[in-house]
Amino acid sequence: MKNIQKNIEVRRFLEWSKIVRGKPIQIRLYELIYLELLELWLQLNKPPLRILIYETINSDDFDEKFIKGKIFQEYIDEILETPCEDKSGYYNPDSREILSKVNIKELYDVKYLMKSELNTVIMIDRYNAVYTFCRLYEEWCLKKKSEQIEDVTKKERFDVTKGLPIKISSQR
Repeated sequence: MKNIQKNIEVRRFLEWSKIVRGKPIQIRLYELIYLELLELWLQLNKPPLRILIYETINSDDFDEKFIKGKIFQEYIDEILETPCEDKSGYYNPDSREILSKVNIKELYDVKYLMKSELNTVIMIDRYNAVYTFCRLYEEWCLKKKSEQIEDVTKKERFDVTKGLPIKISSQR
């Protein structure tokens, strides 16, 4: 993500996505797909969503990252690297949250469900799966951001903005 330094909106979003608290388990994995789209969006000079998703599902590494679940497993492994001292769960230093062992099991369950949704030879089904995961992520983000914008304690924060870099639901 070399081009990020030039785009303040993207920098703000990435900073916010790292530290935001209260992400549901499935949102944590949907976010990974959105971030991959965001990276490609910047590389391709901000194409329309339709082109962006087709480029993603037709990319050489789509199978490795999403169908085999490498990107999801890397995220889970990163969380597993920071166990709590009392063995009650795993600490996420960015958002300062603790994920329990039940949460980790849920991450694995969602990972397998997402992989099965993406593992189809029918391109329109792959497209719809990627679109749906990103739309659900966008809905959650917009709701969370609207709550934070109303919060006086977060009003002047650099990373709290109204929107996301890639508008999903407005581009179908």
